[in-house]
Amino acid sequence: MASPSASRSSAYLRATVLLALLAATVLGASALAFLCDDAFITFRYVANARNGHGLVWNPPPFLPVEGYTGFLWALVLWGTWSLFGVAPPEAANVLSILCGVAQFAVLAVTVFRMRGRDGARVGDAIALGTLACIVGNRTFLQWMTGGLETALFNLSLLAWVVLAFRSPEARSARWLAAWSSAAVFAALTRPDGLLLVGATVAAALAGTAARGGVRRAALGLSPLTAVLAHVAWRRSFYGEWLPNTWFAKMGTAWPAAGSRYFACFLVETGLWAWFPMALVWATVRLARHRGHLAAAAWRHLPACAAVATVVCHAGFYVLAVGGDHFEYRVLSQLVPLAWLGLAAMLAQLARRTTVLACLLATFLFSAAGWAHLWFNRDTTLDFHPIAPDLPSFLQPIGRWYDRQQGWLQLHLVCLRCNQHAIMLRDLEAMLPDRHGHALPDGDVPVKTEPVVGLAGWVLEDCAILDMHGLNDWVVARTPVRVVAQHSPFTEPNLLRSFAAADANRDDWLDRAELRAWVSAIVPGPHDFGPLVERLLVVFAERPDAMSMAEARAAAHSFQRGLMAHERTPPPGYFEAFEPNVTIAGAVVTVAPRAAPLRPRIASIEAEWRERVRRGELERAR
Repeated sequence: MASPSASRSSAYLRATVLLALLAATVLGASALAFLCDDAFITFRYVANARNGHGLVWNPPPFLPVEGYTGFLWALVLWGTWSLFGVAPPEAANVLSILCGVAQFAVLAVTVFRMRGRDGARVGDAIALGTLACIVGNRTFLQWMTGGLETALFNLSLLAWVVLAFRSPEARSARWLAAWSSAAVFAALTRPDGLLLVGATVAAALAGTAARGGVRRAALGLSPLTAVLAHVAWRRSFYGEWLPNTWFAKMGTAWPAAGSRYFACFLVETGLWAWFPMALVWATVRLARHRGHLAAAAWRHLPACAAVATVVCHAGFYVLAVGGDHFEYRVLSQLVPLAWLGLAAMLAQLARRTTVLACLLATFLFSAAGWAHLWFNRDTTLDFHPIAPDLPSFLQPIGRWYDRQQGWLQLHLVCLRCNQHAIMLRDLEAMLPDRHGHALPDGDVPVKTEPVVGLAGWVLEDCAILDMHGLNDWVVARTPVRVVAQHSPFTEPNLLRSFAAADANRDDWLDRAELRAWVSAIVPGPHDFGPLVERLLVVFAERPDAMSMAEARAAAHSFQRGLMAHERTPPPGYFEAFEPNVTIAGAVVTVAPRAAPLRPRIASIEAEWRERVRRGELERAR
């Protein structure tokens, strides 16, 4: 038994390391902090709510549309602005990092409760080592900022999963209320959280049916009424059961993008090593408890439900959605969960030194994420292959990785956080400061925008028409024009333009010919050099030319379209609102109209929504 002085020394050392890791969390997240244009979408909703219009994109007489994804996050920003006078662009990352601090607290409590194969608590070395591996992961730190609701959702999901693993003896009505509350926070933060609500209800009712205690279950599940209230409010205010973003983003399944997205996530986080270790753990568990698996699963039903929910959530984004426009945002919650699971599995199988060695090896693998940041540390939007910068023995893996990353970026999937920061900086240079632009006669200024976040924030008194439909009811429900026959991106058109660009008729395009090919596809004065290099990296075996067969593969890959840019307004729809706002040199010009628009807005929206309901736009496409 340790002496009191030794116990105090151990406690002091543990506290010192914890404080150092907490400081590393805050400093690391702050160093990676950025804001993306999409965050300003929520900021505009919050501004309109603060001005008395409610959570709307365009104030009345426009109908309300739910184009944000984080209801609770919007309320937090709204409350912060109202109580402390701190506007969302200044408050968002501070609040997100505070959510990250709360994640750290949940993780710290959890790792010190882990048990080893002898049933005793794992030592400080394993607990603190696990925590250090999580804190040192770039993806974990990166998504404590961004201005979106990601950190709040990840906190809610983490707390929900951790509570699900509470021992059966400790699962009281109070525990069920806490578990339900975590699901409520997740569901109010993102629509994805409804999965947690469903799993909570299913597990609780199954347990109640087996053991009785209906009253206890009802009390424990009572926090879920907040979700019912929110859904009812959404239906009454927006007229829909689901957010507008669901209709805007959901199309056909895209596993070709999602599989690449997930594979690159595993490489950069080092979590590819999780799978062989999990396989060993599962094999040992099966051998030890062959005849008791069903009983063990039933005994730990909430934990099984939590694991299944996390897998289904990630699987939906990987197989159905195709990943995400942002780098690993929708998978970032897997980082702390995977490390906790890895440490717990290893602790049940091996001695401390082996556990620490495996954790260290996996942590070293996760350095790939930091290496990618180092190789792409410049301030340009260009895609930079990393294979040439790697040691020769790693270059084959680097070339495979470059192909996946290049393919994703060509389809606007997995755009990097530093790229989003650069895009926002460029937008800030083109847009004016935030101030009103109301017309003298009280009419409604209207501007169409393909990138609406920052524009919607700074043009606070203008109606912004979202060309890709996140904040527009009609565009979100307009059938996706994957590739219309007149599009230059159809396979026949691409191959015809390939043949036209092949000046020497050798069925190969060198760099000069590739520039001619790309310029025939994408009109306008652009620098096509970076795009040509990206096409060569992704589709060509030779470093300096592309064959007709490779061009056919490239053409086929573009039939699905570009993530988050597939919706377009139907002809005549935006024109009906008579857009009259232009910006040049950060100066806003509002052209007067022959007749005011305001009295006609309601009838225009009613007409086009009715056309959507009748299916006219489907037939038109």
